[in-house]
Amino acid sequence: MAEDFTSLLIAVGVLLIPVILALPLRFWWMYRVGNEPEHVRYRRWVRQVLDAGEPLSVRRLELDHLAKGLPIEPSRQGRIEMDVLHPLKLPHFMLLPVLILSPVVGLIGAIVFVLLLPLILVAEWLLIDSGALAKIVSFVMRVMHWGIIGIHRLDTGVRDEDAMVEHMHRLPTTAFLGLFCYLIVSYMPLPTWLGISLTITLFLVLTSIIVIVKAASHGELVFADTSQRRMQPMERLVDDILAPVVGLGLLFLLSRQLFLTQIGASKSVFADPIWFAGIVIIVLYSAAAVAIMVEIWFFGLRSARVRMVFQNQIVEMHDPVLYAFTREHDKMELRPIRSLKEHLHFDGEASEELEPFDFEDMLRAPSTLQEGEDALPPSKPDFKIFRGV
Repeated sequence: MAEDFTSLLIAVGVLLIPVILALPLRFWWMYRVGNEPEHVRYRRWVRQVLDAGEPLSVRRLELDHLAKGLPIEPSRQGRIEMDVLHPLKLPHFMLLPVLILSPVVGLIGAIVFVLLLPLILVAEWLLIDSGALAKIVSFVMRVMHWGIIGIHRLDTGVRDEDAMVEHMHRLPTTAFLGLFCYLIVSYMPLPTWLGISLTITLFLVLTSIIVIVKAASHGELVFADTSQRRMQPMERLVDDILAPVVGLGLLFLLSRQLFLTQIGASKSVFADPIWFAGIVIIVLYSAAAVAIMVEIWFFGLRSARVRMVFQNQIVEMHDPVLYAFTREHDKMELRPIRSLKEHLHFDGEASEELEPFDFEDMLRAPSTLQEGEDALPPSKPDFKIFRGV
């Protein structure tokens, strides 16, 4: 009995390795982003802009002026803004040790990724090029009685945008999905080789679909449920569905397997809790390696094309309107800007031209005067110069 309890403690320790390795990385990232008082102040200003529902591009000059007065260098200024927009938490850093263990899990991840490539292309053709995803969205809208609109994205105009932060923010979805598929299949009474094959197949199919859906929905499109008085960004719908299912499912499946090994009810190859924990770590990091490759190849090269094709299909089918959703002193306003078709035509570049500029905006705008310097009226022009005298 004591030996079984020791094995359980060792297994739990092995499963905690990703968390232990993630802690120093998390502290390093906090230091790199900045935790000094001036960094905290700038983060608070960025948060106030986002909470007001205004894109960073609208307050770009004001934020740059504030950062220069603190002072904060542009690179750190961009990291703070990206960290507010896409916060990296402990689960994100749990996956980074895969880069250290890449010689071990890199080969497994590369093999799985090679198998995933054609499935992603097939899913892209099926869901995007054939218009199946747009038809599915229309069907969901009819069933749920939803409308669809566009909400101005808040991350436009990020200072020195660091794409790595956005890529890292998407990693857990694919990585933990791979582990979830493995744990589900491991409970089936299948031979080892068939279980591995089914795990890889399930992971490849789900990942190829999720990758296309996340890339296509990464934009301004929002479901509007007027009867329930709520709006659901399309790009967050996948995470809102998957996160609780995969997260709670992983905790339940891991706890159940460890419990079965303790009472001797597990007759599979994973009856030993230490062996089971080691396989879990290998599967997690292998799935993380696949997720990194997907981010580099697909989201780096093809996601923009998928997003534009899908959004144009939605525009042709529903012609949604782009809105600015702002808040000031707890007063919320949903103000139409223009049609989403015009917004996509201009690629979002002219969106700021339609933003109102009132007296309060003028007061908040940075001044060229130095502190203590008096504002002087403009000098009277010398008309003799114009007359040629």
